[in-house]
Amino acid sequence: MKDSPRKVARLQPYWTAIAKPTPNKKCAHVAYTLIELLAVMFMVALTAIAGKSVAVRYGTWAGIGAGFIAALGSLCLVVLFYRWSWGRDRQRLTELREKYHGIYRVIKMPAAQMSIIKPQGAEIRIGDYGWEAGPDRGDGLIYLQGLAPDWTVAWHTGFNRDEVERVAEKPTSQYDYWAPYWAKSPPPPPCPFPIAERETMTWGRPHHSHRYFQIPILYRVGAGPS
Repeated sequence: MKDSPRKVARLQPYWTAIAKPTPNKKCAHVAYTLIELLAVMFMVALTAIAGKSVAVRYGTWAGIGAGFIAALGSLCLVVLFYRWSWGRDRQRLTELREKYHGIYRVIKMPAAQMSIIKPQGAEIRIGDYGWEAGPDRGDGLIYLQGLAPDWTVAWHTGFNRDEVERVAEKPTSQYDYWAPYWAKSPPPPPCPFPIAERETMTWGRPHHSHRYFQIPILYRVGAGPS
């Protein structure tokens, strides 16, 4: 059942991200996440509490030493937390890689308008390739991600079965190439089944949460992988 034009217009702001194009497809880490802010607050608080407590009883220099030791200890705890978090993310990415195997071609525009997620300015075109993806909402739709050659997401949409045709098994998975910004990884090869060639707004590489928090960036034709 198609959504009414009025309903589509009302909900469209929730499906698209409003942002101006950046001058290139590389996006710097421009903001701290909540977890990072909490980590910094934890380190500062632990250092201050330890330093002040020792300084009151044993003097200023002893307090400075205690604060330094507390800072090193809290830094080690933060590093361990990040390693644990990255290990958990890799496990989830592996599960998605094993679950979703197909590559499809768009032959009709999607009727399920409420399933469309894309940055403002991006579009779905007939002939685009889509990589099978989560989430599995149990609504009978096939969810696909349209990827630029650098593996960034141009659109993420649910299709009815008569709107796409399966063309291949994935030679690799889009979930192989996401990594947190602080984890160094080699640049990936170009996506072998991208959307039709064009400049387009994209988000980052596919994340296991299937949510898009990054600022949209402009993919330029011929710019190469990021």
